Amino acid sequence: MKKTRILITLALVAFCAIFLFSECERDYSCTMKVVCRVFDGVDTGKVAANAHVVVGKEEYAEHARAEGYTNDKGIFLHVFPYPALLDVTVTYYDTVHNASGGVDSVLFTGAGQVQLYESETTEKLILLMETQR
Repeated sequence: MKKTRILITLALVAFCAIFLFSECERDYSCTMKVVCRVFDGVDTGKVAANAHVVVGKEEYAEHARAEGYTNDKGIFLHVFPYPALLDVTVTYYDTVHNASGGVDSVLFTGAGQVQLYESETTEKLILLMETQR
């Protein structure tokens, strides 16, 4: 009976040691999905295709920054290696017809923060407002 107890105790210690000292590679990656829409005061349905998205700031670590353009559905996707709270700024140029029949270039901008969580996809809607005509 005593030998059985000792063997069970040793087996439990060995089992625990294997889990404590073995290295499992953990995946901390987080996916960020930024959806960009143009806000004209009434409607937010216009997609901001090809809008320039900047994630993070210059002083952020390299793995906490990203830059790119939205797709034809106004979506920017990026995978970050770790959870973080990140700043997002978006600029978008569009053209509108003016009263004299010409075309004006209009700048729309928007900003926000995205909290990324481990092994999750976080979606953030950024509304772009007219800032310069």
